[in-house]
Amino acid sequence: MAVTLGARDLARLRQAISGQIVTPHDAAYEDARRVWNGDIDRRPAAIARCATTADVRAALAFARENAYPIAVRSGGHSFPGHSTVDDGIVIDLRQINAVTVEPQTRRAAVGGGAVWSEVDAATLRHGLAVTGGHVSHTGVAGLTLGGGIGHLMRSIGLTCDNLISAEIVTADGRIVNASLTEYAELFWAIRGGGGNFGIATQFEFELHPINEPLYAGMIFFAPETGPELMRLYNDFCGQAPDEVSTILAYLLAPPFPFVPEGVRFTPGYALVVVATDQGLAERSLRPLREFGPPLFEMLAPMPYAAVQTLFDAANPPGTMGYIKSQYFDEYSEDIIATIHANAAKMPHGPSQMLNVQLGGRVARIPEDSTAFGGRSAGVLGMFFGVWEDVAERETCVAWARQFSAAMEPLSLGSTYMNLTTDESEERLRASYGSEKLAKLARVKAKYDPDNVFRLNHNIRPA
Repeated sequence: MAVTLGARDLARLRQAISGQIVTPHDAAYEDARRVWNGDIDRRPAAIARCATTADVRAALAFARENAYPIAVRSGGHSFPGHSTVDDGIVIDLRQINAVTVEPQTRRAAVGGGAVWSEVDAATLRHGLAVTGGHVSHTGVAGLTLGGGIGHLMRSIGLTCDNLISAEIVTADGRIVNASLTEYAELFWAIRGGGGNFGIATQFEFELHPINEPLYAGMIFFAPETGPELMRLYNDFCGQAPDEVSTILAYLLAPPFPFVPEGVRFTPGYALVVVATDQGLAERSLRPLREFGPPLFEMLAPMPYAAVQTLFDAANPPGTMGYIKSQYFDEYSEDIIATIHANAAKMPHGPSQMLNVQLGGRVARIPEDSTAFGGRSAGVLGMFFGVWEDVAERETCVAWARQFSAAMEPLSLGSTYMNLTTDESEERLRASYGSEKLAKLARVKAKYDPDNVFRLNHNIRPA
Protein backbone atom coordinates (compact mmCIF):
# COMPACT_ATOMS: atom_id res chain seq x y z
CA MET A 1 0.00 0.00 0.00
CA ALA A 2 1.39 3.41 -1.02
CA VAL A 3 2.27 5.93 1.67
CA THR A 4 0.10 9.08 1.73
CA LEU A 5 0.44 12.26 3.76
CA GLY A 6 -2.10 12.85 6.46
CA ALA A 7 -4.27 15.97 6.19
CA ARG A 8 -2.43 17.75 9.01
CA ASP A 9 1.03 17.00 7.61
CA LEU A 10 -0.07 18.00 4.11
CA ALA A 11 -1.46 21.30 5.38
CA ARG A 12 1.76 21.97 7.28
CA LEU A 13 3.89 21.28 4.22
CA ARG A 14 1.70 23.46 1.98
CA GLN A 15 1.95 26.27 4.47
CA ALA A 16 5.74 25.94 4.63
CA ILE A 17 6.48 26.50 0.95
CA SER A 18 5.36 29.06 -1.61
CA GLY A 19 5.41 26.51 -4.42
CA GLN A 20 2.91 23.75 -5.12
CA ILE A 21 2.55 20.40 -3.33
CA VAL A 22 1.25 17.60 -5.55
CA THR A 23 -0.07 14.37 -4.00
CA PRO A 24 -1.73 11.23 -5.42
CA HIS A 25 -5.11 12.88 -4.84
CA ASP A 26 -4.34 15.75 -7.25
CA ALA A 27 -5.18 15.76 -10.95
CA ALA A 28 -1.64 16.92 -11.75
CA TYR A 29 -0.04 13.94 -9.99
CA GLU A 30 0.32 11.55 -12.94
CA ASP A 31 2.17 14.11 -15.03
CA ALA A 32 4.15 15.42 -12.05
CA ARG A 33 5.52 12.02 -11.08
CA ARG A 34 6.83 11.15 -14.56
CA VAL A 35 10.54 11.37 -15.29
CA TRP A 36 12.39 11.26 -18.60
CA ASN A 37 13.08 7.49 -18.54
CA GLY A 38 9.73 5.87 -19.26
CA ASP A 39 10.99 2.63 -17.71
CA ILE A 40 10.78 4.27 -14.26
CA ASP A 41 7.35 4.02 -12.61
CA ARG A 42 7.42 5.30 -9.03
CA ARG A 43 4.77 6.87 -6.82
CA PRO A 44 6.03 9.52 -4.39
CA ALA A 45 3.97 10.42 -1.34
CA ALA A 46 4.29 14.07 -2.40
CA ILE A 47 6.07 16.22 -4.97
CA ALA A 48 7.19 19.60 -3.69
CA ARG A 49 7.41 21.96 -6.65
CA CYS A 50 9.74 24.48 -5.06
CA ALA A 51 9.77 28.10 -6.22
CA THR A 52 12.65 29.35 -4.05
CA THR A 53 15.68 28.12 -2.13
CA ALA A 54 13.65 28.68 1.05
CA ASP A 55 11.07 26.22 -0.32
CA VAL A 56 13.80 23.65 -0.89
CA ARG A 57 15.01 24.09 2.67
CA ALA A 58 11.47 23.75 4.07
CA ALA A 59 10.68 20.62 2.00
CA LEU A 60 13.96 19.04 3.07
CA ALA A 61 13.27 19.79 6.74
CA PHE A 62 9.76 18.34 6.49
CA ALA A 63 10.99 15.14 4.86
CA ARG A 64 13.75 14.68 7.43
CA GLU A 65 11.49 15.37 10.42
CA ASN A 66 9.00 12.76 9.16
CA ALA A 67 11.60 10.20 8.00
CA TYR A 68 10.57 10.29 4.35
CA PRO A 69 13.15 9.24 1.75
CA ILE A 70 14.16 12.19 -0.44
CA ALA A 71 14.66 12.44 -4.18
CA VAL A 72 15.84 15.63 -5.89
CA ARG A 73 14.67 16.47 -9.38
CA SER A 74 15.78 19.16 -11.79
CA GLY A 75 15.58 17.91 -15.40
CA GLY A 76 14.61 14.38 -14.35
CA HIS A 77 17.03 12.70 -16.80
CA SER A 78 18.62 10.25 -14.34
CA PHE A 79 18.78 6.89 -16.12
CA PRO A 80 18.21 4.87 -12.91
CA GLY A 81 15.38 7.19 -11.84
CA HIS A 82 17.23 8.83 -8.95
CA SER A 83 15.03 11.91 -9.39
CA THR A 84 11.95 10.15 -8.03
CA VAL A 85 11.13 7.76 -5.18
CA ASP A 86 8.35 5.49 -4.02
CA ASP A 87 6.57 6.68 -0.84
CA GLY A 88 8.90 9.62 -0.31
CA ILE A 89 9.21 13.34 -1.02
CA VAL A 90 10.39 14.56 -4.41
CA ILE A 91 12.01 17.99 -4.11
CA ASP A 92 11.32 19.32 -7.61
CA LEU A 93 13.48 22.30 -8.60
CA ARG A 94 12.07 22.81 -12.08
CA GLN A 95 10.49 26.18 -11.24
CA ILE A 96 13.85 27.52 -10.03
CA ASN A 97 15.03 27.95 -13.60
CA ALA A 98 15.94 31.61 -14.12
CA VAL A 99 19.08 32.31 -16.20
CA THR A 100 20.82 35.70 -15.90
CA VAL A 101 23.78 36.58 -18.11
CA GLU A 102 26.43 39.24 -17.46
CA PRO A 103 28.07 39.59 -20.90
CA GLN A 104 30.80 41.98 -19.71
CA THR A 105 32.18 39.49 -17.18
CA ARG A 106 31.11 36.43 -19.20
CA ARG A 107 29.20 34.96 -16.30
CA ALA A 108 25.80 33.28 -16.06
CA ALA A 109 23.70 32.66 -12.95
CA VAL A 110 21.54 29.59 -13.52
CA GLY A 111 18.76 28.22 -11.33
CA GLY A 112 19.09 24.63 -10.16
CA GLY A 113 15.95 23.60 -12.05
CA ALA A 114 16.98 24.95 -15.46
CA VAL A 115 17.47 22.75 -18.51
CA TRP A 116 20.12 23.35 -21.15
CA SER A 117 17.81 24.85 -23.78
CA GLU A 118 17.04 27.63 -21.28
CA VAL A 119 20.73 28.29 -20.65
CA ASP A 120 21.58 28.30 -24.36
CA ALA A 121 18.70 30.65 -25.20
CA ALA A 122 20.00 33.19 -22.68
CA THR A 123 23.75 32.95 -23.37
CA LEU A 124 23.66 32.77 -27.17
CA ARG A 125 21.97 36.16 -27.35
CA HIS A 126 25.36 37.51 -26.25
CA GLY A 127 27.48 35.20 -28.43
CA LEU A 128 28.49 33.16 -25.38
CA ALA A 129 28.15 29.51 -24.31
CA VAL A 130 29.23 26.88 -21.81
CA THR A 131 29.45 23.12 -22.32
CA GLY A 132 25.93 21.66 -22.13
CA GLY A 133 24.54 18.16 -22.50
CA HIS A 134 23.88 16.27 -25.73
CA VAL A 135 20.09 16.61 -25.28
CA SER A 136 18.59 20.07 -24.87
CA HIS A 137 16.07 19.11 -22.16
CA THR A 138 18.73 17.63 -19.87
CA GLY A 139 18.84 19.29 -16.44
CA VAL A 140 21.74 21.61 -15.69
CA ALA A 141 22.16 20.33 -12.12
CA GLY A 142 22.56 16.62 -12.80
CA LEU A 143 24.91 17.17 -15.72
CA THR A 144 27.10 19.64 -13.84
CA LEU A 145 27.34 17.72 -10.57
CA GLY A 146 28.30 14.54 -12.41
CA GLY A 147 30.95 16.21 -14.56
CA GLY A 148 29.34 17.48 -17.73
CA ILE A 149 30.21 15.77 -21.01
CA GLY A 150 29.05 17.74 -24.07
CA HIS A 151 29.90 18.97 -27.56
CA LEU A 152 32.15 21.86 -26.44
CA MET A 153 34.18 20.01 -23.80
CA ARG A 154 37.27 19.37 -25.96
CA SER A 155 37.74 23.10 -26.51
CA ILE A 156 36.49 24.67 -23.23
CA GLY A 157 36.33 21.77 -20.75
CA LEU A 158 33.57 19.91 -18.97
CA THR A 159 30.57 21.74 -17.57
CA CYS A 160 31.99 21.36 -14.06
CA ASP A 161 35.31 22.83 -15.21
CA ASN A 162 33.43 26.05 -15.98
CA LEU A 163 31.60 26.18 -12.65
CA ILE A 164 32.59 29.22 -10.57
CA SER A 165 30.31 28.69 -7.59
CA ALA A 166 27.17 26.88 -6.47
CA GLU A 167 24.53 27.54 -3.83
CA ILE A 168 24.01 24.29 -1.91
CA VAL A 169 21.35 23.39 0.64
CA THR A 170 23.07 20.88 2.92
CA ALA A 171 21.43 17.99 4.74
CA ASP A 172 21.10 20.01 7.97
CA GLY A 173 19.36 22.87 6.15
CA ARG A 174 22.26 25.29 5.85
CA ILE A 175 22.56 27.35 2.68
CA VAL A 176 26.20 27.66 1.64
CA ASN A 177 27.91 29.12 -1.40
CA ALA A 178 30.70 26.79 -2.48
CA SER A 179 33.61 28.03 -4.58
CA LEU A 180 37.39 27.85 -4.74
CA THR A 181 37.59 30.28 -1.83
CA GLU A 182 34.59 29.24 0.30
CA TYR A 183 33.72 25.67 1.27
CA ALA A 184 36.48 24.61 -1.10
CA GLU A 185 36.30 20.89 -0.20
CA LEU A 186 32.59 20.85 -0.97
CA PHE A 187 33.19 22.72 -4.22
CA TRP A 188 35.78 20.12 -5.23
CA ALA A 189 33.34 17.29 -4.43
CA ILE A 190 30.32 18.64 -6.33
CA ARG A 191 32.36 18.85 -9.53
CA GLY A 192 31.99 15.19 -10.43
CA GLY A 193 30.71 13.63 -7.19
CA GLY A 194 27.05 13.95 -8.12
CA GLY A 195 24.19 14.85 -5.81
CA ASN A 196 25.69 13.21 -2.74
CA PHE A 197 26.44 16.38 -0.79
CA GLY A 198 23.39 18.60 -0.95
CA ILE A 199 20.79 20.22 -3.20
CA ALA A 200 22.21 22.66 -5.74
CA THR A 201 19.77 25.55 -6.13
CA GLN A 202 21.97 28.02 -8.05
CA PHE A 203 25.03 27.81 -10.30
CA GLU A 204 27.45 30.43 -11.56
CA PHE A 205 29.25 29.55 -14.78
CA GLU A 206 32.10 31.01 -16.77
CA LEU A 207 31.01 31.57 -20.38
CA HIS A 208 33.07 31.52 -23.57
CA PRO A 209 32.70 33.30 -26.91
CA ILE A 210 31.18 31.05 -29.57
CA ASN A 211 31.48 31.88 -33.25
CA GLU A 212 28.38 30.77 -35.09
CA PRO A 213 27.53 28.92 -37.16
CA LEU A 214 29.24 25.73 -36.05
CA TYR A 215 30.01 22.98 -38.57
CA ALA A 216 28.06 19.86 -37.67
CA GLY A 217 26.23 16.80 -38.87
CA MET A 218 26.63 13.11 -39.60
CA ILE A 219 28.55 10.76 -41.91
CA PHE A 220 26.95 7.30 -42.15
CA PHE A 221 28.78 4.10 -43.11
CA ALA A 222 27.67 0.57 -43.95
CA PRO A 223 27.97 -1.85 -41.00
CA GLU A 224 30.53 -4.10 -42.71
CA THR A 225 33.02 -1.20 -42.88
CA GLY A 226 33.21 -1.05 -39.07
CA PRO A 227 36.67 -2.54 -38.39
CA GLU A 228 38.52 -0.46 -40.99
CA LEU A 229 36.48 2.61 -40.10
CA MET A 230 37.47 2.29 -36.44
CA ARG A 231 41.15 2.01 -37.38
CA LEU A 232 40.88 5.23 -39.39
CA TYR A 233 38.90 6.85 -36.61
CA ASN A 234 41.58 5.89 -34.07
CA ASP A 235 44.17 7.72 -36.21
CA PHE A 236 41.84 10.72 -36.41
CA CYS A 237 41.34 10.84 -32.62
CA GLY A 238 45.10 10.81 -32.06
CA GLN A 239 45.55 14.08 -33.95
CA ALA A 240 42.15 15.79 -33.92
CA PRO A 241 42.24 19.50 -33.04
CA ASP A 242 40.38 20.60 -29.91
CA GLU A 243 37.94 22.51 -32.10
CA VAL A 244 36.52 19.25 -33.49
CA SER A 245 34.41 16.90 -31.37
CA THR A 246 33.00 13.59 -32.58
CA ILE A 247 30.88 10.65 -31.54
CA LEU A 248 31.16 7.30 -33.29
CA ALA A 249 27.81 5.53 -33.05
CA TYR A 250 26.13 2.35 -34.22
CA LEU A 251 22.43 2.90 -34.81
CA LEU A 252 19.62 2.82 -37.34
CA ALA A 253 19.77 5.49 -40.03
CA PRO A 254 17.14 8.15 -39.29
CA PRO A 255 14.18 8.75 -41.65
CA PHE A 256 15.29 12.28 -42.53
CA PRO A 257 14.96 13.80 -46.03
CA PHE A 258 18.74 13.81 -46.60
CA VAL A 259 18.92 10.03 -45.96
CA PRO A 260 18.46 7.87 -49.09
CA GLU A 261 15.15 6.04 -48.86
CA GLY A 262 16.74 2.59 -49.09
CA VAL A 263 19.07 3.36 -46.17
CA ARG A 264 16.47 4.65 -43.71
CA PHE A 265 16.00 2.42 -40.64
CA THR A 266 18.98 0.23 -41.61
CA PRO A 267 21.90 -0.21 -39.15
CA GLY A 268 25.32 1.28 -39.63
CA TYR A 269 28.15 3.30 -38.13
CA ALA A 270 27.49 7.02 -37.81
CA LEU A 271 30.16 9.63 -37.20
CA VAL A 272 28.58 12.66 -35.53
CA VAL A 273 30.68 15.81 -35.91
CA VAL A 274 30.48 19.15 -34.10
CA ALA A 275 33.23 21.67 -34.86
CA THR A 276 33.79 25.30 -33.94
CA ASP A 277 36.15 25.72 -36.92
CA GLN A 278 34.92 24.47 -40.31
CA GLY A 279 38.31 24.62 -42.03
CA LEU A 280 40.03 22.55 -39.34
CA ALA A 281 37.15 20.07 -39.40
CA GLU A 282 37.21 19.59 -43.16
CA ARG A 283 40.97 19.03 -43.22
CA SER A 284 41.04 16.60 -40.28
CA LEU A 285 37.97 14.65 -41.43
CA ARG A 286 39.09 14.22 -45.05
CA PRO A 287 40.34 10.59 -44.70
CA LEU A 288 37.07 9.57 -43.00
CA ARG A 289 34.88 11.36 -45.55
CA GLU A 290 36.71 9.67 -48.41
CA PHE A 291 36.56 6.22 -46.83
CA GLY A 292 33.86 3.75 -47.81
CA PRO A 293 32.37 5.72 -49.45
CA PRO A 294 29.74 6.72 -46.87
CA LEU A 295 26.13 5.72 -47.49
CA PHE A 296 25.22 9.37 -46.93
CA GLU A 297 26.63 12.54 -45.44
CA MET A 298 25.08 15.68 -44.01
CA LEU A 299 27.65 18.18 -42.77
CA ALA A 300 26.79 21.86 -42.87
CA PRO A 301 27.03 25.17 -41.02
CA MET A 302 24.54 25.06 -38.14
CA PRO A 303 23.56 27.35 -35.24
CA TYR A 304 24.71 26.07 -31.86
CA ALA A 305 21.11 25.94 -30.60
CA ALA A 306 20.32 23.51 -33.44
CA VAL A 307 23.45 21.47 -32.67
CA GLN A 308 22.20 21.08 -29.09
CA THR A 309 19.00 19.43 -30.37
CA LEU A 310 20.64 16.89 -32.72
CA PHE A 311 19.85 14.02 -30.33
CA ASP A 312 16.49 15.32 -29.09
CA ALA A 313 14.36 13.42 -31.60
CA ALA A 314 15.95 10.11 -30.56
CA ASN A 315 15.58 10.85 -26.84
CA PRO A 316 12.10 12.29 -26.19
CA PRO A 317 10.59 12.34 -22.70
CA GLY A 318 9.22 8.89 -21.98
CA THR A 319 12.08 7.07 -23.72
CA MET A 320 12.38 3.61 -22.16
CA GLY A 321 16.03 2.74 -21.80
CA TYR A 322 18.87 1.08 -19.93
CA ILE A 323 22.50 2.19 -20.29
CA LYS A 324 25.97 0.93 -19.36
CA SER A 325 29.25 2.66 -20.08
CA GLN A 326 32.99 2.01 -20.11
CA TYR A 327 36.00 4.29 -20.48
CA PHE A 328 38.82 3.05 -22.74
CA ASP A 329 42.04 4.48 -24.15
CA GLU A 330 41.95 3.85 -27.88
CA TYR A 331 40.74 1.42 -30.54
CA SER A 332 43.02 -1.57 -30.13
CA GLU A 333 42.40 -4.55 -32.39
CA ASP A 334 40.68 -6.38 -29.52
CA ILE A 335 38.38 -3.42 -28.84
CA ILE A 336 37.57 -3.05 -32.53
CA ALA A 337 36.65 -6.74 -32.79
CA THR A 338 34.57 -6.60 -29.61
CA ILE A 339 32.67 -3.49 -30.67
CA HIS A 340 32.00 -4.80 -34.16
CA ALA A 341 30.79 -8.22 -32.95
CA ASN A 342 28.49 -6.81 -30.29
CA ALA A 343 27.14 -3.94 -32.37
CA ALA A 344 25.96 -6.52 -34.90
CA LYS A 345 23.83 -8.11 -32.14
CA MET A 346 21.95 -4.87 -31.44
CA PRO A 347 18.19 -5.49 -31.31
CA HIS A 348 16.40 -3.93 -34.26
CA GLY A 349 14.90 -0.65 -33.14
CA PRO A 350 16.06 2.50 -31.34
CA SER A 351 18.93 0.94 -29.32
CA GLN A 352 22.37 2.36 -30.02
CA MET A 353 26.05 2.28 -29.19
CA LEU A 354 27.80 5.63 -28.69
CA ASN A 355 31.55 6.24 -28.41
CA VAL A 356 32.18 9.83 -27.25
CA GLN A 357 35.62 11.23 -28.09
CA LEU A 358 37.31 12.74 -25.03
CA GLY A 359 40.72 14.41 -24.78
CA GLY A 360 41.46 18.02 -25.61
CA ARG A 361 40.98 20.42 -22.71
CA VAL A 362 39.28 17.70 -20.64
CA ALA A 363 42.58 15.82 -20.44
CA ARG A 364 44.74 18.90 -19.82
CA ILE A 365 43.00 19.94 -16.61
CA PRO A 366 44.80 18.34 -13.62
CA GLU A 367 43.19 15.10 -12.47
CA ASP A 368 43.02 16.14 -8.83
CA SER A 369 41.44 19.55 -9.48
CA THR A 370 37.90 18.12 -9.40
CA ALA A 371 36.20 14.92 -8.30
CA PHE A 372 35.48 13.93 -11.91
CA GLY A 373 37.29 10.70 -12.65
CA GLY A 374 37.56 10.20 -16.43
CA ARG A 375 40.10 12.75 -17.63
CA SER A 376 42.74 10.28 -18.76
CA ALA A 377 40.40 8.25 -21.00
CA GLY A 378 40.35 8.63 -24.76
CA VAL A 379 36.80 7.44 -25.32
CA LEU A 380 33.61 6.91 -23.34
CA GLY A 381 31.74 3.91 -24.75
CA MET A 382 27.99 3.76 -24.02
CA PHE A 383 25.69 0.83 -24.72
CA PHE A 384 22.11 2.05 -24.70
CA GLY A 385 19.27 -0.47 -24.90
CA VAL A 386 16.05 1.29 -25.91
CA TRP A 387 12.63 -0.25 -26.46
CA GLU A 388 9.21 0.94 -27.56
CA ASP A 389 7.33 -2.20 -26.54
CA VAL A 390 7.75 -3.47 -22.95
CA ALA A 391 7.95 -7.00 -24.37
CA GLU A 392 11.35 -6.03 -25.83
CA ARG A 393 12.75 -4.76 -22.53
CA GLU A 394 14.57 -7.94 -21.49
CA THR A 395 16.26 -8.30 -24.88
CA CYS A 396 17.46 -4.70 -24.98
CA VAL A 397 18.71 -4.68 -21.38
CA ALA A 398 20.55 -7.96 -21.94
CA TRP A 399 22.25 -6.58 -25.05
CA ALA A 400 23.49 -3.49 -23.19
CA ARG A 401 24.74 -5.55 -20.26
CA GLN A 402 26.47 -8.14 -22.44
CA PHE A 403 28.10 -5.46 -24.59
CA SER A 404 29.43 -3.71 -21.48
CA ALA A 405 30.63 -6.98 -19.95
CA ALA A 406 32.50 -7.88 -23.14
CA MET A 407 34.21 -4.48 -23.13
CA GLU A 408 35.09 -4.45 -19.44
CA PRO A 409 38.29 -6.53 -19.62
CA LEU A 410 39.56 -4.23 -22.39
CA SER A 411 38.54 -0.97 -20.73
CA LEU A 412 40.00 1.16 -17.96
CA GLY A 413 37.62 -0.51 -15.49
CA SER A 414 35.78 2.75 -14.81
CA THR A 415 32.67 4.54 -15.98
CA TYR A 416 30.97 7.95 -16.16
CA MET A 417 28.44 7.85 -13.35
CA ASN A 418 26.00 10.17 -15.14
CA LEU A 419 25.56 7.63 -17.91
CA THR A 420 25.06 4.27 -16.29
CA THR A 421 21.97 2.61 -14.87
CA ASP A 422 23.41 0.45 -12.12
CA GLU A 423 26.91 -0.01 -10.78
CA SER A 424 28.65 -1.94 -8.03
CA GLU A 425 30.73 -0.56 -5.17
CA GLU A 426 33.82 -1.88 -6.97
CA ARG A 427 33.01 0.10 -10.12
CA LEU A 428 32.38 3.23 -8.05
CA ARG A 429 35.82 2.83 -6.50
CA ALA A 430 37.44 2.18 -9.88
CA SER A 431 35.70 5.19 -11.43
CA TYR A 432 36.94 7.66 -8.83
CA GLY A 433 40.08 5.86 -7.69
CA SER A 434 40.73 4.97 -4.04
CA GLU A 435 42.23 8.35 -3.12
CA LYS A 436 39.41 10.42 -4.60
CA LEU A 437 36.72 8.14 -3.22
CA ALA A 438 38.22 8.39 0.27
CA LYS A 439 38.25 12.20 0.01
CA LEU A 440 34.66 12.20 -1.27
CA ALA A 441 33.62 10.01 1.67
CA ARG A 442 35.19 12.50 4.10
CA VAL A 443 33.34 15.40 2.48
CA LYS A 444 30.16 13.34 2.59
CA ALA A 445 30.64 12.71 6.31
CA LYS A 446 31.05 16.43 6.92
CA TYR A 447 28.00 17.62 4.96
CA ASP A 448 25.69 14.59 4.99
CA PRO A 449 26.75 12.23 7.82
CA ASP A 450 23.35 10.46 7.86
CA ASN A 451 23.42 9.82 4.10
CA VAL A 452 20.16 11.72 3.57
CA PHE A 453 21.09 12.21 -0.08
CA ARG A 454 21.46 8.55 -0.97
CA LEU A 455 19.30 8.29 -4.10
CA ASN A 456 22.28 8.59 -6.43
CA HIS A 457 25.39 6.61 -7.25
CA ASN A 458 25.94 6.72 -3.56
CA ILE A 459 29.12 7.67 -1.77
CA ARG A 460 28.78 6.54 1.80
CA PRO A 461 30.06 8.87 4.52
CA ALA A 462 33.44 7.96 5.94
